[in-house]
Amino acid sequence: MLEVIFAVAAFVIAAAIVRQAGPEGEDSFYDLSDGERQPHRWGYTDTHFEFVGPKLVRVTGSRYPLAGYEMPNFIPFVEDMLEVPISPDEIVAEKERQDVPASRAGKALVAVLTQALGATCVSLDDKVRLVHSHGQLSVDEIYRLLYGDSLARVVDVVLYPESEDHVRAIVRLAEEHDICLVPYGGGTNVSGALALPLDDGRVFASVDMRRMNKVVWLDEENFQACIEAGISGKELERELSARGYTSGHDPDSIELSTLGGWIATNASGMKKNRYGNIEDIVLEATLVTPAGDVETLHVTPRNSVGVQPRGLLFGSEGNFGIITKAVLKVHPKPAVCEYGALLFKTFADGVNYLKELRQTGALPASIRLVNNNEFRFGQALKPAPSALQHWKEKVQKFALLKVMGFDPLQMVACTIVMEGTADEVEHQQRTIFKLAKAHGGKSAGAANGKRGYTLTFGIAYIRDFLNQFNFLGETFETSVPWNKIHQVTQAVQEKLTEQCASHNIGGQPYLAYRVTQTYHTGVCIYFTMGFSGRGLQDPIETYHKIEHSLRQTIMDHGGSLSHHHGVGKIRQGFMRQVQSDGSIAVLQKTKQAIDPKNVFGIRNGVFTDADLG
Repeated sequence: MLEVIFAVAAFVIAAAIVRQAGPEGEDSFYDLSDGERQPHRWGYTDTHFEFVGPKLVRVTGSRYPLAGYEMPNFIPFVEDMLEVPISPDEIVAEKERQDVPASRAGKALVAVLTQALGATCVSLDDKVRLVHSHGQLSVDEIYRLLYGDSLARVVDVVLYPESEDHVRAIVRLAEEHDICLVPYGGGTNVSGALALPLDDGRVFASVDMRRMNKVVWLDEENFQACIEAGISGKELERELSARGYTSGHDPDSIELSTLGGWIATNASGMKKNRYGNIEDIVLEATLVTPAGDVETLHVTPRNSVGVQPRGLLFGSEGNFGIITKAVLKVHPKPAVCEYGALLFKTFADGVNYLKELRQTGALPASIRLVNNNEFRFGQALKPAPSALQHWKEKVQKFALLKVMGFDPLQMVACTIVMEGTADEVEHQQRTIFKLAKAHGGKSAGAANGKRGYTLTFGIAYIRDFLNQFNFLGETFETSVPWNKIHQVTQAVQEKLTEQCASHNIGGQPYLAYRVTQTYHTGVCIYFTMGFSGRGLQDPIETYHKIEHSLRQTIMDHGGSLSHHHGVGKIRQGFMRQVQSDGSIAVLQKTKQAIDPKNVFGIRNGVFTDADLG
């Protein structure tokens, strides 16, 4: 009898999951068309969370599969997790105006820049200058900008080069006129990399690369493409897809971030397993510096020609020069793309599964394991079920909890993307689901796998929505050896709880995490942390104290300082724990050789001193 119940329940579960995946017709994760960007918040002006009732929200527009339907469980879930009430009456009013310091760029200097570049490539507009003076670091940039103090220092002029010759001219003029240059791509960094040093009295010029967004050439015989560095991920995939190709680089910020930014931060994408991280995808790149162009003249599959300056580009964070173009590996668009999802009883079960799957070699393009908090958060973003779906959910819960023995407060999920030829994907499917069964995993259907992947593109919008209620939160990531995964996650949870108690924070803190990438020797863990700032005398300072302690905890338990967000300024204080004095000295001497006048004086990473030039 039990077997019959199980079989019927399994069928109903599969049907229910497919029908609960969201609005029908989800063929893409985001809209490939262009749109008007928010000036300071994340994303596009046509997309935001809005109340349609006291405890009911929806996402506006139609840009994402997440948009267009009401979410009855979202607000109750957040209130339950944080133990703080949320209502439209609690929304904090955004500042009506931003105070922007006057530009330090004099008329003579502006005339020189305009003569070299053209009037349309130079802007002194206050709003434009402010937008180019911050990234997307939630609390110290976006929250401060919208609800706290104005930025004390903003760029004095914004330059829009349209060619490599323009970039070389900008660098030359910066040396001649003592200008500090700040390369700007999509403005999506969460490391404080665009924050300007307050004690540098020079004119700061933001160099916005986004007009340099062309595919220079495509070599279909050798699977290479030369791409200008200002192209966004969305533009890149749109251009390559029209020609039957893909770069395979798929970061969470793909809609807005740029190729140059990916290189400068040493970025990673969700489909790393198949296509590699950015350092695997880029064959060669050009860096324009005060000492001249840094590049290899002939692109080959691999070479051994001594120490290669190319390495200076990855993780350079604007300290050495401006990345203008890169030669990438490109791949024919996969013939088959399939999705999957798995449920495991515990996070440990999921980790053991991922470790064994890694050794099989049958890796999908992407596989991500979310902990219970993040799993339940995803469930809270679903639309209200129909009457039939409601009945099916009851059967689903009975099967999962009573028949299969899953605990709703312990269970976790994997979302899977499989790409390749039909034979490749079939082989991946056989291995993935057979091995999952051996670890107690249950298939949750292709639609749930696809839906889990799409939720990635809503996270930053959720952050901005919750900021309105004085909730302070951000993401941070690390790479960890296999045998230290649980030590790190447990230590971070304990430290967060302890820190919130010591700072008298109301309610409960929220911590979710997921394994986003696996390697032969370990994984990337991506954390989402937040708590209520209500009643705190200095919520921004409190947040940074807590966040700093969590980073130290990660490192004390065997995790890295960063996996793909980079260092910027918020992680500078940890650099001597990860680099020897000799290593730092080598980097600083290299900086002095390339940029003796410190034209690129944004001071990210180890380049903290004002006199490096």
